Amino acid sequence: MKYGTHQDWPINQLFILLATSMVVLVILRYASPLLVPFLIAVAIAIVLSPLFEYLETKHIPKIISLILVSAIPLTLFVLLAAYVGQEVHDFVANVGNLKSEFTASMESFSRRLAKLGIVVTQAQWESILHRVDLSGLVEGLASRAGNQFSNLFLIFFTAAFILMESDRFAAKLQKIMADRGQNTDEIMAFVGKVKSYFLLKVKTSLLTGLWVLVVLWFYDIPYFVLWATLAFFLNFIPVIGSILAAIPPIVVAFLDQSLVTALWVGGWYLVINTVIGNVLEPSIMGKGLGMSALVIFLSMTFWGWVFGPAGMILSVPLTMGLQFLFSRYDETRWIALVLSDYKGPVGKAPAAVND
Repeated sequence: MKYGTHQDWPINQLFILLATSMVVLVILRYASPLLVPFLIAVAIAIVLSPLFEYLETKHIPKIISLILVSAIPLTLFVLLAAYVGQEVHDFVANVGNLKSEFTASMESFSRRLAKLGIVVTQAQWESILHRVDLSGLVEGLASRAGNQFSNLFLIFFTAAFILMESDRFAAKLQKIMADRGQNTDEIMAFVGKVKSYFLLKVKTSLLTGLWVLVVLWFYDIPYFVLWATLAFFLNFIPVIGSILAAIPPIVVAFLDQSLVTALWVGGWYLVINTVIGNVLEPSIMGKGLGMSALVIFLSMTFWGWVFGPAGMILSVPLTMGLQFLFSRYDETRWIALVLSDYKGPVGKAPAAVND
């Protein structure tokens, strides 16, 4: 995208933009029960599109390709959800035993601290345990996931129809742009960028989940499938997702086994997040998303407030869409520049910034 010459913008237009944005924000917030399943369906369709296109190149009828692409992931997801749901139920039921083990460990640890002149009462340890409410955290995540699971078949049916209409949508878009005397290069480049982001996150999240699964299985951490699944989904959340995914298994490792095991598990999580988040993803993604780290973090917070956990997962592509939309108009091009990762010299306005 190119940012042209500066043009003064009357203050009344700024207030109109702010007022319109507030109205749209309220609409999005109240329409989230309808919009979130559709956005998830679009994301699933983007992820499944390469497999769908591959089957079509093998001259498999479109309806057969659609059934294969939709039915197999849906079946696997249902089986995984059933197993993970049982693990969530067992974990919540077993929290009392973990708390008892934690109390016993802390009593022994308190006696060692007392010998060093540090006094920590049992009430203080129990207060800490009460604040770290793992069962509440897991139950809350499971409840929110269950709300979307109830829409699972609707989501996959919507994704299937999106895949079926994908080629027609591209043709319609080209016709609309041609009638307006414009080309579709920029739009198709944006769509390709969003598609590449989703495919990259699916691959790296799957690698993260499998790596976590192996590590937790090796150290015999209870509910390792649950924690690996949590790592897979939370890896889609930028900045803090991988950190949040590491907290429950580290705490469980400490409560169920020992501090040394918890440190080993924490160390492995650090290695996994460093290799995948700081080495693998940037090297594959190339020059990046075109957004600053601050914007990515704030967008995660904003879209999470609007759409809940699904908004946090989809925050990056949603913000990329806003950035692209703002860059298309002279009046809002400065907003696209604010959202970008532009690093030009301070005190000198950029003549042009290419996305």
